[in-house]
Amino acid sequence: MKYLKKYNENVEQQDPTFAIAKIKEKYPEDMVQDMLNDEINQWKPDEEDPEFYSRTGNGEAEDVIINQMIGWFDKKYYSLSDENFESVKQLILKEYEFLNFNY
Repeated sequence: MKYLKKYNENVEQQDPTFAIAKIKEKYPEDMVQDMLNDEINQWKPDEEDPEFYSRTGNGEAEDVIINQMIGWFDKKYYSLSDENFESVKQLILKEYEFLNFNY
């Protein structure tokens, strides 16, 4: 029962600003940029075409990075509700503007 109580307490205290503060501590901007570059390279074929992802991608690499950061927070602190997940995602997009994929 103590685990259930702890989970319920965390659900009531979910705060997107707390989540983004912890994410920013763990993931500085230069680290996120490196993570994004590495992820984009995973979406490219073997040929060296630096513009391939910008022509064919739909924001998949950016979504992977955002989900990775929120996933870290979920494991370290508590799982976010669907509503707070979206709020934290929007805060991440404001904080790390280069994660906004231009369609």
